[in-house]
Amino acid sequence: MAGKRVTATQVAKAAQVSQATVSYVLNNKSHTRIPEETRQRVLEAARELNYTPSAAARALRLGRSNIVLIVLPDWPLGYAMSGFVDGLTDQLEQMDLQPVTRRLKQGVPVEELWKAIMPAAVLLLDRVAQGERQAMERSGVFVAHGLLWDAEHSDNPLLARGTLVGSLQVEHLAARGHRRLGYLAPVAEHDQVFSRLRIEGAEAACLDLGLDRPVVQHTDLTAAGVAAALLRWWDVPTAQRITAVCAYSDDYAFALLSAMRGQGLAAPVDIAVIGADDIPLGPFADPPLTTIDHEQDVLVTHLARVLQAGIDGDEPPATPPLHPGLVVRASA
Repeated sequence: MAGKRVTATQVAKAAQVSQATVSYVLNNKSHTRIPEETRQRVLEAARELNYTPSAAARALRLGRSNIVLIVLPDWPLGYAMSGFVDGLTDQLEQMDLQPVTRRLKQGVPVEELWKAIMPAAVLLLDRVAQGERQAMERSGVFVAHGLLWDAEHSDNPLLARGTLVGSLQVEHLAARGHRRLGYLAPVAEHDQVFSRLRIEGAEAACLDLGLDRPVVQHTDLTAAGVAAALLRWWDVPTAQRITAVCAYSDDYAFALLSAMRGQGLAAPVDIAVIGADDIPLGPFADPPLTTIDHEQDVLVTHLARVLQAGIDGDEPPATPPLHPGLVVRASA
């Protein structure tokens, strides 16, 4: 847990100057005449105490205390993530909060984003170092770690439920009589957090149902990549062929259906296909795509409430129950 934030009063006491002098020095007020020796003494005291000006207080003085910074990873956002950001933006605006999105470029410290706008809260949708998060918290910024999770950010109970998506996919295919399954997953590093959980859920469901683990094919979301993955499943003795595929997302499922048509294969007769995310184009696939609705609206509403509570200094809301749903169409 982060310690209490160092105040300007403590800096003033350490430097043996007034709080107004501390404010003038740290805010670089050019119209004030502060002796250089005094200025250096204030800066040294601030460094020794690890002082950071309160972002929330400064935003309040500027009339911008309702800003929520949403830090996005620096990679293309698929339909599901774009929809998530749009939905969260709508929710925050209804709460009279002002969302601002920024991409976290590789090698750029996150402080360059939040210190530029002094938000009341930051929602991280990408990994940052633990020290960077603590710096924001010391400055009075409420920090939530959104959808991603790793060993340094263990406060997110939502993402772990991504395993439910993979297990639901397998359970549906098994109920349709399929025993040899494949899993089509992305190869890009930025998708690994999500895909790993979905694959783990699929493997656990296979174990429970007495099935072999799904044969996982990792590929880029390109026509050539997905076609090659399909052939690795199909160009084997008939007895070893998979009969159904769990796709990491509806985008991958669409690409797989296209690759199958290119090889003269059809779903679900030759290979059944089930996606995930339930994007609006799902009913227009050929055949219409069976998929998983992972209740994105519930996630969006919960995170918006977490941010509101954090800004207000209230206890965070309880994590809502999530019940991803099966959307059955013709592909599986």
